[in-house]
Amino acid sequence: MQYKMRQAIPSDAQAIDQVMLVISEKCSDLNRMARQIEKLQHDPQKYLLVAIDPETETICGSLLGVVFEDICEDGKPILLVENVAVLETYQGKGVGKQMFCEIERWGKEMDCHYEILVSGMNRTGAHKFYNALGFIEAKGFKKYL
Repeated sequence: MQYKMRQAIPSDAQAIDQVMLVISEKCSDLNRMARQIEKLQHDPQKYLLVAIDPETETICGSLLGVVFEDICEDGKPILLVENVAVLETYQGKGVGKQMFCEIERWGKEMDCHYEILVSGMNRTGAHKFYNALGFIEAKGFKKYL
């Protein structure tokens, strides 16, 4: 099935929150999320992508792409992908792959020269999927501010 891909809008907050429960332990503040989505909409270096089932209009997946500058070599920007989630009933049906195709299309349009993916260490099933897409697992550092 071909899923619809588009940039999220504030009225998507409740549906996106349901998708995020796949990777998060609690619901978000929907008003705050809607404000965040609106901010993201107006930032050309950020793309909050939603995948939609064309038959039911259900938002079944989401991810966030962020372009940031790099100072090394030719100075081309880098694409960071975070908050990747697909509703359990849609996993294994091509949603994730189509979302990555769309965000990578956008990253190329933004002249990014490579992509970094952030994923929780406990998401081993997702890591197999990411490996199949060509990502190489590496340990990194994280500090909460």
